[in-house]
Amino acid sequence: MKIFVGNVDGADTTPEELAALFAPYGTVMSCAVMKQFAFVHMRENAGALRAIEALHGHELRPGRALVVEMSRPRPLNTWKIFVGNVSAACTSQELRSLFERRGRVIECDVVKGSCQDGEAVHRKPAPGGYRAGDSLTLRAVWEGAGM
Repeated sequence: MKIFVGNVDGADTTPEELAALFAPYGTVMSCAVMKQFAFVHMRENAGALRAIEALHGHELRPGRALVVEMSRPRPLNTWKIFVGNVSAACTSQELRSLFERRGRVIECDVVKGSCQDGEAVHRKPAPGGYRAGDSLTLRAVWEGAGM
């Protein structure tokens, strides 16, 4: 089961930290951390439901209560695209502005990693930020048929 975790500080939270938080409730298959939210995939539905109930409102960081709920499917009439070789100097806001010329962008993230089996592997940058040669991907989701 895929769980949405909101109000996450992506600059200060690792997938391993989230996995450890959810592990007492069942088998954690994977975690992906973005800027302000994350997704946790758990094997058993019962464990996922226990985690949602126990961790919703939990403060992983002081003053940041987590929003933990079942992930909802993406709205109809949306497209998710991946664009490779994005400059390490480019920000999500710059990319959002560029792509919004073609339609409303629902979400836009620059993530470090690679694609395996159709899934983006999300990793935090090294302590000094992204370095030359890092593989970066733009992940944008558009709404409507305006592409």
